[in-house]
Amino acid sequence: MKTNTTSVVTDDSSSSFSRPKVVCDFLGGYEPPINVARIAEEMLDSVPPKFLNGLAEVVLTNTAGLPRKLRRSVTKSRGRKVRKASSLGLYHPAWNNHQAWIQIYVDNTLKYWAEWFWFFLPIVRRMAVAGVLFHEIGHHIHFTTRPEHREREDVADDWKDKLSNNYFRSRYPWLKNALRPFMPFLTRYTRAKAGSLYQSGTISRHEYEKSKK
Repeated sequence: MKTNTTSVVTDDSSSSFSRPKVVCDFLGGYEPPINVARIAEEMLDSVPPKFLNGLAEVVLTNTAGLPRKLRRSVTKSRGRKVRKASSLGLYHPAWNNHQAWIQIYVDNTLKYWAEWFWFFLPIVRRMAVAGVLFHEIGHHIHFTTRPEHREREDVADDWKDKLSNNYFRSRYPWLKNALRPFMPFLTRYTRAKAGSLYQSGTISRHEYEKSKK
């Protein structure tokens, strides 16, 4: 699957910058199978500070213990109503003197990935978190820094690709060369699986359409 490899590396920073806090708020005794908080901290460190200004927290939680009212509440995505309890993550813009924040439902985020036999690999675990966290950060960038007049979910997906590429290139500099011999196979596999990945919610419609090009 092709991704936008535009670099987002920048030396633009501020001594007054305060990185978003990572908050764990797991309900009903839920314990994630991986250290999601540590992975989220690593990923936030890879994002240029100017893209995180105004973002107060990244809250890691789960859906099992949500009150019934919240489980039944809905949000809009690509013009459709989606139950919040089935979402992977949500972006909450600044409102009424409250800073923006991101909410990630870790159980939903890891549900599909944890079924893969290679989930034990650190890079695969990070891919699972990256897809959601960087997508929601993409919403923040779109809302506060780089507004565009097109579907907001598509914009967030494009930022997800850029931020993910930036993170994985810095953490695994050998990855690109290591995967080069396998790229034809991976491209064919992704195209063949795109439909089921889209249906499972692992990729968006925007990504599904890009994978077919």
